[in-house]
Amino acid sequence: MEVLSFKSENVEITANTAADMANCWRRFCARVKEKALTYCDYRSTLPGSLRLAMSPSFDLHPVGEPDSKEWTNEPPVFYETATYNVSIYITEIDDAPCVLHKMKEVTELFSVIKVGEHKWLMSAPLKFLNEPGIFELTYKYKPCGKPERTDTLSFRVVSPKLDTKDDYNHILAEINAQYNEIIYQYLTLTLQNLQRGGKSDNDVIWLSIFLNIASDYEKWVRYIVDKPHLRQTRQVYHDRADRIKRWAPRMEEIFAEVEAYDRLEREYFRHEEIIHTHNTRENRFVKFTLDRIGKRLTSIVDIIKARNERAKGADKVADSELDELDGYVSSIRRLANSKLFRNLRGEPLRSESMVLQKRTGYAQVYKYWLLLQKGIELFEGSNAIGVRPIWELYELWCFLKMRQMIADILGLHFNNPEEITENPMPMIKPFEDNNQEHTVKYHKNDGSKVVLYYQHTYNRRSGIVHTATTENRPDIVLNIVKPDGFVLTYLFDAKYRIIDDNKLNNDDIKEQTETTGIDYPPSDAINQMHRYRDAIYYGSDNHDYSAKEIIGGYILFPGRIKGELKKKPYFIESIETVNIGAFPLLPDASDPSNEGSLLYAFISEILNTPQAYDNIKDSIPQKGLQYENSFEPNKKDLVLVGYYKTEQWDPIVTNRLYYVPAALGKGSINLVSGFEKTKYLLLHHREKRLLIRLTGDGPKFYPKPALKEIGFAPTSGEYFLGFEIKNFDPVPGIDPYDYELERKGKLTSTPYFTTIDKFQLKR
Repeated sequence: MEVLSFKSENVEITANTAADMANCWRRFCARVKEKALTYCDYRSTLPGSLRLAMSPSFDLHPVGEPDSKEWTNEPPVFYETATYNVSIYITEIDDAPCVLHKMKEVTELFSVIKVGEHKWLMSAPLKFLNEPGIFELTYKYKPCGKPERTDTLSFRVVSPKLDTKDDYNHILAEINAQYNEIIYQYLTLTLQNLQRGGKSDNDVIWLSIFLNIASDYEKWVRYIVDKPHLRQTRQVYHDRADRIKRWAPRMEEIFAEVEAYDRLEREYFRHEEIIHTHNTRENRFVKFTLDRIGKRLTSIVDIIKARNERAKGADKVADSELDELDGYVSSIRRLANSKLFRNLRGEPLRSESMVLQKRTGYAQVYKYWLLLQKGIELFEGSNAIGVRPIWELYELWCFLKMRQMIADILGLHFNNPEEITENPMPMIKPFEDNNQEHTVKYHKNDGSKVVLYYQHTYNRRSGIVHTATTENRPDIVLNIVKPDGFVLTYLFDAKYRIIDDNKLNNDDIKEQTETTGIDYPPSDAINQMHRYRDAIYYGSDNHDYSAKEIIGGYILFPGRIKGELKKKPYFIESIETVNIGAFPLLPDASDPSNEGSLLYAFISEILNTPQAYDNIKDSIPQKGLQYENSFEPNKKDLVLVGYYKTEQWDPIVTNRLYYVPAALGKGSINLVSGFEKTKYLLLHHREKRLLIRLTGDGPKFYPKPALKEIGFAPTSGEYFLGFEIKNFDPVPGIDPYDYELERKGKLTSTPYFTTIDKFQLKR
């Protein structure tokens, strides 16, 4: 199907696709509503006529006026989910034309064929997957008997998943608000590709900005060279009379006096000359910018050329791009060696200068220097480079959204380091192929902690939580550390993908009768979460795979769920049953507070659950196993009832240890079956009682000297059993004062075992 036709006097551009345009249009209209018919602008540097495939028939219809260069408020015909065959037919030209693009991959896609005398055809398949934005199709040719020229046709590539004007800019604004510099990596696809195969640094960002200002910067430096700012100075000389050309009245009087005494041959006259010098601090500053920019640009170009020699295929930078960069290097070198700057020494600006702020030429150079130093705001306009990627931006936006959600749910603030701690620097370059990650730590008042990771790596060497085979790197990891130290781990993967309604499987098609208006996440992405949960283990060392670590895994995708549902879609229902599923998370510039409401509710639930068991009790364990709540007492759990003296309290707290005599005799304890699994300790001293948890690892054997070394003062016996205390938080739900001690009088201080069912649970 032909979707676009542009015709000029000697140039004809067409675009064809095999995609279902009716389906693309329907999905796009569902996203942007009434804006769909006026969503796009088309522009050409060459006047001509434009025809577009229009709904409902999607036949070509003329738009705008003939011989125009701009067609505004028109519907889209280019979708990021479709592939297009683009052809450029040019007549009356001397030599073969070519397509110019920053990406060598794009230029090499075009086949150039001679189809007649002075007639050429260029054709290529173009795909814009996950890359909505403005695309510029630039082509160079030489008309017969005329100078060579370059023309461009620009158009907008839209997404059926996202409002690429409002919501896309909303994503950019939120990312830029948090990490100002990260946006500049996405000014171009070209410069992003320069990172491949090597360590990236801020050169990528710097070059992105430089290419946007290079022409204007050079123009204003040339303006300064032609009309420099000069400074008046007075130079004092002492010369004989015959060498002085200009005489002031006072000098003439002195001359008359000297002449009267006949001393002209021996007298030197003092005189001043006013000169205009170009050696000003403003000119020295401009020379400083030329030196610094030239040096850095030369270094970057050398790096690009070195990488280009090693690169293969699509990773190569186009020759036209390298020629352009070389041109900038040569131009800046010539300006630095111009007559005005040749003998000046570059010098940074050390104080305010009205010349740099107000004078034409200097003010512009000063502005561009600041832009290179501090960065610029990303703008929507076309930049002759190509469309910008979005899937990585969506991934980062999902992390930032969760980052803010958690803070809001917990009532914590990023400007208070006692509540939230993070180091934002790694976020400047989050998409490199490295092991760098970003961590945000939230500190709650109850002693628990929440940790959010971006790009967290699990492998065979990643410590107590590791994999047995290959490396796994989920996009977002949420750890909830309960007050008792128990860690709950949840994984989230952001996928900028949804299933086309025409590609649903049979089960999904059946569901649509009850879930109309639902977007579905890709099945392979949900399967990835199952693999994550099976691959990541908890163990005391890298060879111990004693337990699975992941409680649940969830996909974040740019879907919508409209209105109240009669039936929950499977990817929401599965979260409640197996803790694997997906949450729709789509930016909404018109109502940001409504973004990710289902995800917000889920995170609120898992963060505000007081005990870890409540988070996992509905999870399905492996076959033959079951989850047991170690925090809710079982009626047959053993309790060690132990008396302590006032002077014993501090050593007990310091060492987290309570000991009892191990041999028969005064104060010895009668061991019972299963004593090694004792879970609780009731400490009592006169009217004071405290029921706390033991580690449950069983008692350890201590001789008397060992106890003395750590601060205890045992009086009877030579050997003792020591029970390790987990913490001193009172066991919730039980009042130790309701329990009646089973040993009284002289036996009150004798330790013994009992069971938890003797204690009264609070209701």
